[in-house]
Amino acid sequence: MPGLPEQLHFLRPEAFYAFIPLMLFVVLYLTSKATSRSWKAVCDDRLLPYILIAGGTKAGILPMLLIITAASLSIVALAGPVWKKLPQPVFTEESALVIALDLSQSMHATDIKPSRLERAKLKALDLIKARKGGQTALIVYAATAFTVTPLTDDDNTIANLVPALEPGLMPAQGSNAAAALELSTELLEQAGINRGDVLLVTDGIADTAKDTINALTANGHRLSVMGVGTTEGSPIPLSGGFLTNDAGAIVIPRLDPAQLQRAALKGGGLFVTMQADDSDIEKLAGLFTSKRVKTDAQDTDITADIWQEEGPWLVLLVLPLVALWPRRGWLICLVLFTLPPPQLAYALDPVDLDYLWLRQDQKAMREFNQGNANQAAELFNNTDWKAAAHYRAGNYDMANELLTSPGSSTDYYNKGNVLARLGSFEEAIKAYDEALTIDPSNEDARFNRELVEQALQQQQSQEQQQQQQDASQNQQQDQQSKEQTQSNQTGDQQQAKEHQRDQLTDLNEKQDQQESEKQDQEQADVPQPEQQQDSTEQALEAQQQHEAIEQEDAETVESEQAMEQWLRRIPDDPGGLMRRKFIYQYRQIPNQAEAKEPW
Repeated sequence: MPGLPEQLHFLRPEAFYAFIPLMLFVVLYLTSKATSRSWKAVCDDRLLPYILIAGGTKAGILPMLLIITAASLSIVALAGPVWKKLPQPVFTEESALVIALDLSQSMHATDIKPSRLERAKLKALDLIKARKGGQTALIVYAATAFTVTPLTDDDNTIANLVPALEPGLMPAQGSNAAAALELSTELLEQAGINRGDVLLVTDGIADTAKDTINALTANGHRLSVMGVGTTEGSPIPLSGGFLTNDAGAIVIPRLDPAQLQRAALKGGGLFVTMQADDSDIEKLAGLFTSKRVKTDAQDTDITADIWQEEGPWLVLLVLPLVALWPRRGWLICLVLFTLPPPQLAYALDPVDLDYLWLRQDQKAMREFNQGNANQAAELFNNTDWKAAAHYRAGNYDMANELLTSPGSSTDYYNKGNVLARLGSFEEAIKAYDEALTIDPSNEDARFNRELVEQALQQQQSQEQQQQQQDASQNQQQDQQSKEQTQSNQTGDQQQAKEHQRDQLTDLNEKQDQQESEKQDQEQADVPQPEQQQDSTEQALEAQQQHEAIEQEDAETVESEQAMEQWLRRIPDDPGGLMRRKFIYQYRQIPNQAEAKEPW
């Protein structure tokens, strides 16, 4: 339409439904006018002014036109007409937290049940849930520090990896908190965070970490500490006993709250000891959820366009029409159309509200973590995760189709697992070999290859036994067939002799009738033992075949059960990838010194 902006549209087009009651109002008004005119046909003109309320055509049309005009302008204004965009600065939130979890052997101590490490992991998950907004990173450390996840706003990813953390993932033992603080500073600088928070979840900090704490605070970051353990301490359980030092004495790590508190004060943060309730989490969450927002638009190069609403200008046109209303009762008609329509209120679950803002892969990951593997497979856009969801759901054919072009050692490892589940042991071994060729340190692939190779050998052995049994059974059937043929030939010879005997009997007519009948009876009885022997052999052969079939079915079921047991032995180790990653990164660090106290 000429004269209208090309980008004209309405932010709230549902407001145009208000024209429906406006039209009904006009129809009712016109109907009432028609009724008023009908009184003229039955009443005297001199009585009409005293009967009818409206006193003329002009007096009724003008207010109605004003109502229609004002109501129409109000409805259009309420619909939110827009056609211009205004650039607005985007405010970035700098709230960032790096959680450094101690994975030294002392975290296995059981002075806090079930262990220091298990309670620390639960507290880390509670803290992640308690934070509102901002980014979170997770690192672990022992003799050195490693990144589990960089700074991200996807808390579900961190929550999925926390349960797999244990000291066995670390390539070397120790309690190097200084390395954890250095890595935390590096992560914050890489993300462009000027003021971040670092939380150490540990049972002890060495004095050598003072310089690292000073460097952390010099960069504008804060250090907080959560103390894990008790001052009494407890031994570190190992398989078959407790951890001992070089002198043979049992190591009992004890919590030193004063030392940890000094570190937190030096870092400008907060020190809390692990509590049975959520009081420690509430204190830390209150500190970490404080918003650090850039309010200066010049500090950011990112802008977002918003539409400039032009509806208020139409409301200004309505005001003069309202001022012209001289009669009481007409203004309420305009109010009915200027009021916004009532909104329907529903009780929405906060979880569902969060679900609306998730990406497709994030929704799929939530379904995957909740055990809905089939639904997750439908939602995933990422091919690797879609294949993993199909694998978890037992759809091994679909997973195999998705893993058509593996490129990394992990891809070939997953391909081998899928092929092993499908029973393609030889192809699975080839996939494991490719994984080991790319990454010879892939211990999981080597272990699974050995399992599948043993299963393949067992399958081949069972096939050879089955072939031998089939050959033996065929040989037995051939022998029985030969014996049956010889038996039939013997029966034919016996029948020929009997026929000759019958002829001799017929020629001797002078013999006694009684002897002839006796001889006939003997001749009739001769074939019966042969027939009985044939039926017995057939029954025996049928029974042997039935037993052979049952034995074959039993061996097939036993083979399938054995194969299933072998497949179940293929481990599902979520920490295997992190273990290999940490080992690879540890080998890249030159001149690694052993810790004096590797606990």
